[in-house]
Amino acid sequence: MSKSRKANSMFFSSNRVDMSQGHRLILGVLIALSVVAWTVTVWQMGGMGFGWVTGSMTMGRPFSIVNALVYVGVWGVMMVAMMFPAVAPVAGLFAGLTRQKTGQRQKIAPVWVFVSGYAVLWTLTGGVGYAADLGVQRLPGRFPVLQTHAAQIGGGLLIAAGAYQLTPLKNRCLDHCRSPFGFLMASWRDGYVGAFRMGLTHGGYCLACCWSLMMVMFVMGSMNLVWMGLLAIVIFLEKSLPSGVRFGRSVGVGLIALGGARAVGLLD
Repeated sequence: MSKSRKANSMFFSSNRVDMSQGHRLILGVLIALSVVAWTVTVWQMGGMGFGWVTGSMTMGRPFSIVNALVYVGVWGVMMVAMMFPAVAPVAGLFAGLTRQKTGQRQKIAPVWVFVSGYAVLWTLTGGVGYAADLGVQRLPGRFPVLQTHAAQIGGGLLIAAGAYQLTPLKNRCLDHCRSPFGFLMASWRDGYVGAFRMGLTHGGYCLACCWSLMMVMFVMGSMNLVWMGLLAIVIFLEKSLPSGVRFGRSVGVGLIALGGARAVGLLD
């Protein structure tokens, strides 16, 4: 372990983190930003002629750099709406640790730098989302067999998403999100660049934890507000509830059942 890593470990282990007031403030700000993002998302959908349970964000448009950038921008707003409430605990803890370390003449970055790293990573996943959305919309036209077996493919993806909820990898990534103190103790970096990198790293754990739930959006519709809301609630609860791990596994079982029902034609 490096000297700086040891120093951080000693600091964290020897100081109580008073984050009650700071945590409430961070939670309020992030929830407010999430509400704004939800409002913008609904407004965007209305401007594009979408409904509450619509399908793709690509709207049948051909690939272009401009369309991709627009998609990534809209995706970023959606991710802020869905993910910011769930990142509030680690952001509050980061702010509390920052206040304690400020008096040590270290280059400490404000919490918004950490949150920005988190938001940037989730926004960049919009590139993958754009490719997946184009594939969902275009491939069945080129390969009719995909259209013929759309229910089975969609059901299989839901089953895969549910199965991932039950894996040890999911549990390990969820542990990082549910217990951010250990993550910050092991990964702390001083300065603006360090805080941004920490936000990226935490976003990576969060992505590894939630990618399968994001995949559900492409089965049910990437701009389906009902499913967006449900998944946002699931992500928040499995990271926040004392029984969040058990809750996440229950969601996995539910997705497997939903996928099986869709695959055999019980659900459209």
